[in-house]
Amino acid sequence: MSTIRALFNYQTNPTSEVVFEVLASSDTSKPFHGRNLHPNVVDTFSTALELCSITSKNGSVAALIDVRPTNGVCDITCLLCNKLNISHLSVGWQITDTSDEDLFTFFYHPPSELISKAYATLIKELEWDRFTIFYEDDGSFIRLQEVINSWPYKNDHIHFEKLEPDGDNRETFKNVFVVLRISYHVIDCDMNRIQKYMKEIVSVNNSTQYQSFILTALDSYLVKLDEISQLRANVSTLHLTKSNEPIWRDYGINADEMSATLETGLTADALNHLEKAIRIMRKESSEYAEPPELCFSEDKTSYQEKAWQHGNTLREVLLQTTFRGTTGNITFDENGKRTNFTLYYSKLDSESKFVHVGTWDSKTDSIVTTNTAVTDRSKAITSDSLVRIATKIGMPYFDVEESNGTVVQKGYAVDLIDGIFRHIRQQKGYEDIKHEVYKIDGNGIGNQIAGTKKWDGLIGEVLELNAEMAICDITITSERSSVVEFSTPFMSLGISMLVRERDPQQPDMFSFIKPLALDVWLYLATAYIIVSFVLLICARMSQDDWVNPHPCNQNPENLQNIWSLYNCMWLTVGAIMTQGCDILPRAAGSRWVTGMWWFFALIVTASYTANMSTFLSNSRRDNEIKDVKELSEQNEISYGVLINGSTYKFFETSNDSVYQKIWTVMKSAKPTVFTNNNDEGRDRVLRSKGNYVFFMESTAIEYYMQRHCELKMVGSKLDSKDYGIALHKNSPYKRLVDNAILALQETGELIAMKKRWWESDVKEGDCQTLENEENDNGSLQMKNTSGIFLVLGFGGILGFFVAVIDFLLHARQISVKEKVTFREAVISEWRASLDPRVLHKPAAPPRSAAPSIASQSPRRERSQSRAVSVLRAATSFINFDEIY
Repeated sequence: MSTIRALFNYQTNPTSEVVFEVLASSDTSKPFHGRNLHPNVVDTFSTALELCSITSKNGSVAALIDVRPTNGVCDITCLLCNKLNISHLSVGWQITDTSDEDLFTFFYHPPSELISKAYATLIKELEWDRFTIFYEDDGSFIRLQEVINSWPYKNDHIHFEKLEPDGDNRETFKNVFVVLRISYHVIDCDMNRIQKYMKEIVSVNNSTQYQSFILTALDSYLVKLDEISQLRANVSTLHLTKSNEPIWRDYGINADEMSATLETGLTADALNHLEKAIRIMRKESSEYAEPPELCFSEDKTSYQEKAWQHGNTLREVLLQTTFRGTTGNITFDENGKRTNFTLYYSKLDSESKFVHVGTWDSKTDSIVTTNTAVTDRSKAITSDSLVRIATKIGMPYFDVEESNGTVVQKGYAVDLIDGIFRHIRQQKGYEDIKHEVYKIDGNGIGNQIAGTKKWDGLIGEVLELNAEMAICDITITSERSSVVEFSTPFMSLGISMLVRERDPQQPDMFSFIKPLALDVWLYLATAYIIVSFVLLICARMSQDDWVNPHPCNQNPENLQNIWSLYNCMWLTVGAIMTQGCDILPRAAGSRWVTGMWWFFALIVTASYTANMSTFLSNSRRDNEIKDVKELSEQNEISYGVLINGSTYKFFETSNDSVYQKIWTVMKSAKPTVFTNNNDEGRDRVLRSKGNYVFFMESTAIEYYMQRHCELKMVGSKLDSKDYGIALHKNSPYKRLVDNAILALQETGELIAMKKRWWESDVKEGDCQTLENEENDNGSLQMKNTSGIFLVLGFGGILGFFVAVIDFLLHARQISVKEKVTFREAVISEWRASLDPRVLHKPAAPPRSAAPSIASQSPRRERSQSRAVSVLRAATSFINFDEIY
């Protein structure tokens, strides 16, 4: 009967020895004698010497089950077995470096490269994009070599952190969770220290529901993580054995008292597999020779000559014999390594117990999920969960006011969150979920802090796990999406320009003068006077303009010329007014001057008419900026944005030439055109009186326009973006929030909320009334034409006074000529002139008394004669009396 030995030491599990003793001694019909060896020495040489001493006294060994860790080296015991053709059944996880040469060593633990391949597949199955590997020693790089080598994201490397088994690792975990903000982690450590590390993790991170872990120890599923009540992370693992297998009771193991580890299962499987192989070998061969002693000579050639003759047979039988044990199917390749095995995939459920959810097959390298009822623990929201939502002060989204000592929160964000959680509580299992909204210090959405991976503002609150979500006018951008997760958008918008209506110009009653510049008017008046005098001289010099006053008299004593200065000025003014004149020149010279003046008057009148039409159109047309391209091409109006906001980033990173030009101008402007918040930008626009444009989101512009009638939005939207609620990566609330937002959108509540906070507190009719007052439908208004009426009135009054003076002068002439009093002449002319029924009047008024010749003094007569002489001399030149 063959003797089987099992070698244990201080590093092996006591349960493994118990199972070996039970299986080796429970049945006397077994084809071998089982003996366990537990040397007191530590080093491999001393162990080999002690083993040699035992085997030389108590007989040879047909096979050796080595439960000790191999550490990748075939030690002296392993070498002795291979030299003597004695099967060496190794249970350790690490394959020896000389495994291809050590033909009699069988490795019952699956190769580390295949286990590593299984974990790489699991990481892909879980869709991890970035993760940390926590390790205790360099053996992790062997156990996880496929995970490292097959990582596809070269730009985002795996982060490695070493753990101290006997030290404090809280700072290490804090750095990874808080500073680096990595949510996925692989922990490669001894199963006995998993609880220690998890307690440290919980102590530095209260929100573990956002973390996911893979435990690589194949016995991790035996760890009692339910003892750590604060742990809510997703935890997954793979394993070869199952703790609830009935066969463990046959092996004498009570699952409630002791754990059946992988080492125990591999020990049992090695012994049972060996038993089956020996039975097959005994059945095929009747001859049996005892194996030699392990230690009998110092000469290597002697070991080769004394090698066990049945060793090769047993090796071949072990390679060909398949067996179903506690670790699954046991088959080997030609080098004695396990093949075609299956790993169980388990994850923590809501009660912090590992539940089998699938399997990984080494043949297909794929994970098949068989239990979909177990959801991620991070998505399991308890009934007493309190969801904290961060926001910032800024209407219409959020504000706080005190009323009777009570703090009241108001705003669009408050209504939206209330609506979302009202919808969530209507679902089964979430009836008691609570939420609270709090404001942060400052008004920042959030930017990455220079030189660190931390963020400030609302994004920082979510990343620091102070809040489960953040809500405000948070624009969804790629930079923010890389660190947080966004809900379904609740509002769509775009970048536009906020401008202020220019102050209305004061009505110009003399706007009819504007079509021609002042110097043109002055030159025109000068030309009018000069041409009138030139025409007068030409008409006086030309003989054709001297005509016979009495056509019937063929031999007149005097010739008459009608071109006085008065008539010349009347002709020129009539031409420029396009009214013409009843008298025209006859001589060639005067006609040529008149023709040139008419041509000049035609051009001036046509130009005035055209400019007048254009001027009136331009006065009604808005001369302000119409779009961003027009804004970029001018230098009078400055423009700016909210510093470090999404609009700021839009211009900073844009590849469009117009936007690049806008960004360059804004960046170099002094003083700065950037503002710290939207309200500051609005106030700057209001103060600028149309000389400052502020780029901001269209929704904020709409809100300001409702409250400031002088503000308006100009141009089309420069881009299209959305507002969303920021949540932590892998947040359990994302699906619930998304569904709630879609429900509110379908029922129209989102539109109602926006209308309430954008329009409810606005005094209706204010801006509408102003618009109606300013809308003139393109017609010419009285305020622009009052000057024409003023000129008409002034001219009429002036003409009236001229007529009165002329009337009085005429009355004076009559009184002198007819020898009547001035009063009589005025009364007579007054009665005759102002009676519309009278079309004729006497040439001289009736005398009230005979003229008194004596009353006229000779001196007076002489002075009147001299005055009349001078007047006649003057009128003989300009001929005022001859007016046609």
